[in-house]
Amino acid sequence: MKNNLLRGFTLSEALMALAIVGIISALTIPTVVKNYQKHAYIIGLKKVYSDLQQNLTILQTDNYRNRRLSGTIFNLGHIPYYTDEVYLHPAATIENTTGQFLKTYYKYNQDCGKNTQPCFADNYGKINGGEEKFTCSDGYSILTPSGAAICMIPIKTEEKPTSSICRPDSPSKYCKLETVKQDHVIVYVDTNGAEGPNIGGRDMFTFNIYDDFSIDVVQPEEIKNATAETSRNTLFDQNCFSSSKGIGCFGKILNDNWKMNY
Repeated sequence: MKNNLLRGFTLSEALMALAIVGIISALTIPTVVKNYQKHAYIIGLKKVYSDLQQNLTILQTDNYRNRRLSGTIFNLGHIPYYTDEVYLHPAATIENTTGQFLKTYYKYNQDCGKNTQPCFADNYGKINGGEEKFTCSDGYSILTPSGAAICMIPIKTEEKPTSSICRPDSPSKYCKLETVKQDHVIVYVDTNGAEGPNIGGRDMFTFNIYDDFSIDVVQPEEIKNATAETSRNTLFDQNCFSSSKGIGCFGKILNDNWKMNY
């Protein structure tokens, strides 16, 4: 009886148990790893979003006369009124708009300026396969201490006369010039810089800063009209899986309460 009580597993029983554990692991571990990776991507994206939101709030406070990002410039033969540090106006450059904003309100490990690399990777892949070369030479890029790469592309404004007697190249004291309304600043973000996976919609995202300081992929009017969720889903369906820049993916994440359900 004592010998029977002390008897262990046979070799075949142990091998069978290991086989079952192996099968279960093979089925579950890839899903666990994939979910963990997605969670890590979201944490990085949410930090970038939070930091940008905070810095835009500080900019709004600092902005001269508390003007909005897209204000009208009135030029009566004098120097145009101060507008902002994010958008381009006729007398501004990328270096003293988006560049100034990034270098003033962010701590950064590397200032890539208009060179894009090495802040960002050379190439970015798409979720559905293939890759493209990435450049953000129209904007200004930095690498933050957290490892996130940020590039902002401001929209250059144009002066146009509001009276038929005006000429943009020779304004008179009776002529008022105004800027074309600016809709947004394009922002590219790689949450971990040049490190992998460098795939649009995973660690690379595109979104906009609008003239009310909101961060989104749809116009503020759509949020007010309660059509934002539908528009975000449309952008996601049309672009996210085929974009190396993650166009449309950010809106889906917002719709799903900061979850990467794709």
